Amino acid sequence: MIDEILLICLFILITGACIGSFLNVVALRAISKESIVMPPSKCPECGEPIKWYDNIPVLSYLFTFKGKCRNCGCKVSKQYPIVEALTAILFLVVFLAFGASIKTILLLILLCISIVICITDFKKEYVFDSHSWALIIFAIITSLYLNGLENYSKPAIGLIVGVLAMETVARLAYYLVRKKSQEKEEEKSKATDEKQTEASKEETADENLSIDEYVEKNKRAFGEGDTYLAAAAGALLGWKYLLAAIGLAIILQAVCILPQFLMNLYRQKQFRLLFSLTAFIILAVVYWIISNIISVNIFAALGFVIALIFFAIDSITRLKQTVNEQGFAAIPFGPALLCATFLLFFYGPYIISFLKKHIFMVLG
Repeated sequence: MIDEILLICLFILITGACIGSFLNVVALRAISKESIVMPPSKCPECGEPIKWYDNIPVLSYLFTFKGKCRNCGCKVSKQYPIVEALTAILFLVVFLAFGASIKTILLLILLCISIVICITDFKKEYVFDSHSWALIIFAIITSLYLNGLENYSKPAIGLIVGVLAMETVARLAYYLVRKKSQEKEEEKSKATDEKQTEASKEETADENLSIDEYVEKNKRAFGEGDTYLAAAAGALLGWKYLLAAIGLAIILQAVCILPQFLMNLYRQKQFRLLFSLTAFIILAVVYWIISNIISVNIFAALGFVIALIFFAIDSITRLKQTVNEQGFAAIPFGPALLCATFLLFFYGPYIISFLKKHIFMVLG
């Protein structure tokens, strides 16, 4: 019996790794606008077709060509084995959790689409409409299957709330951090007019615009792809868990990007902003630790709150100045939102309880 279980797990891992290899192809060829069928796999640098024994998921990268093209010697991105291994592990986790069922199939489809979206978002900071619509459709189907057709209002309301929430944030965030420097606007006006003229002639799509150009053209802080992803998350989770997913995604993204962001501020000698942000983070962490250990005196709590508000206002003000001077920093939010969505889908009650108890103690 144990041998049969191990064989099944091994089969799931191999299947997941092979599908992960295919997901790499889907994502990268969506970016390059090539067919996913032809031509066969090739080196991205020299175009040499890849031999079958160099195309075995994970193993070929580690043992046969060892991360380099046999023909030109260029390095092959570590993305390939990482996506293949991650897909294999996720397939096994879902299978062990739900067994051979329709629920497992639906969740694996959602995971595959999400992985493709994460790749394109990381590589090009762009979410393709075909991928996002596929995610929304399967999120609705999964929700209806799990909750019953009579509960159609859950995915419908969640989808609407997702769209409204992200569109509101996108528009408000743009006007909170938009560039105010009139001199720079005047300097760029001629170049912008020329670009718009060329774009109208060549019918340039939004996916070909830079982040700054897209932001200025559409008057939003980030692309519409995140709105589609929030709609899919709302359809799958419902509107209550969706709002929690957005909050958790912000936390996940902050944890991932904060160290690099602070290092960049140090390199750019933005010491006042660096000091304010560091002070805010340290105060928030200290208050969180103390309040979870002992009962904080109301005057001490008030002092912490006043200090946090001061450093928060100072940080936001200086951050706006930095953004106005240096432009918009494009950091993909989609992958964080998708990770938060699946975490809440699997461990929703535990995460909500933790957030209420340890992060948003006011709600507890």
